[in-house]
Amino acid sequence: MAKEIIFVTGYFGAPIRTTAERLAKESGAAIVSLDEEIKRRDGRSVMRICMTMGEHEYRNREYEVLRELTKRVPDEGLVVCCGDGVLNDEMSREILTAHRLVFVGGDMSLQQLWENAAAVTDSPHAFMHFGDEASKKRAFAELHERQRRMLVTSGIVRD
Repeated sequence: MAKEIIFVTGYFGAPIRTTAERLAKESGAAIVSLDEEIKRRDGRSVMRICMTMGEHEYRNREYEVLRELTKRVPDEGLVVCCGDGVLNDEMSREILTAHRLVFVGGDMSLQQLWENAAAVTDSPHAFMHFGDEASKKRAFAELHERQRRMLVTSGIVRD
């Protein structure tokens, strides 16, 4: 894989990181976590950036880092592990779809995704930190449906 860049994202609860790590290992490519790169540059976690500056500011940072990463792809190629919301931003979506995009979780049921998401202890999604199990599951299902509609409308996944 010479100078190829692969972006890996998917639904919240899908094995995004595991898939990115597998692809990087199989291809001999370098791997970068978009969230970790933003945290390294900013000094704050995704959740902290969103809490203090709003999700829009976080999406701006995602776009800036994505743009830079596409300009300096290592010779062995690059796999970028992205969070579940990266495709919500139109400019970031344009970057990802201009390269190889692997979307994870489209073949998983809502229940499977929920079980995985419920096990995440450091989720950047605020709704996962407040309320009871039923309200978290409702918010999760609403997020999934919003993402699914956007992905279908964008042509990234089929209904």
